[in-house]
Amino acid sequence: MKKNVIILTLGLSGSSVLTGLIARAGYWTGDDTFKKEYDTYENRELIRLNSELLAAADYRKDYTSEFSCEAIKQVSSLRGKLDLADYRNFLAQCEARRPWIWKDPRFYLTIRFWKDLLDFEQIKVILLTRDKMQAWISQQLRRQVCTYSYFRRYDDGVRESLVGFLKDNRIPYLVLQYDDLILRPEEALASLNRYIDASLTVDDLKAIYTGRLYKKSKSYWDLAKAVAIYAKNYSERQR
Repeated sequence: MKKNVIILTLGLSGSSVLTGLIARAGYWTGDDTFKKEYDTYENRELIRLNSELLAAADYRKDYTSEFSCEAIKQVSSLRGKLDLADYRNFLAQCEARRPWIWKDPRFYLTIRFWKDLLDFEQIKVILLTRDKMQAWISQQLRRQVCTYSYFRRYDDGVRESLVGFLKDNRIPYLVLQYDDLILRPEEALASLNRYIDASLTVDDLKAIYTGRLYKKSKSYWDLAKAVAIYAKNYSERQR
């Protein structure tokens, strides 16, 4: 039986493309997934549970743009203090539909809480990264205005926290860069297929990805627009 998959990453990293791609190999994303202008492939029940964890920890900041070691500690401290019935019921629902795939940017804050509920012997973990400049451009286009150095610190904080969690708990994982999937899809797909025991093809990727393969997802024109947005909102930038 195939193992389940958890994708760990920050927001705007291309994780929706990766999750949608892996779902084509038969992985269950949920009865209902969160949709913006596109399908994120994020299980709504998982989002609800993670959001409740953040609320219980009294975390009120923007997890998509601010890294907080203290917030991670606050969420982790909830272990043993909450009724786990909803979490166990959700896991049972997922196991009934396995193999399942989970993806939620809130995981960098909540994964330590979930650790004792999950059997990582039955899970393949993927750490998804992205070129920092490409991700910064995406943030500005989303009006999440910040300096590049601020974003780099945020990105490094999330990634180092996740790597620390995986290494501390001796959990194997695959590092996959989103840019490799778009620029060099055959090579990236071969690595992904070996790791999760799948047979995904470039055609599967084309069915999910709306841009053009073999070129950067954000162009020089996107960079120009991002810089214009940054300049217009300079006084409100995070730094």
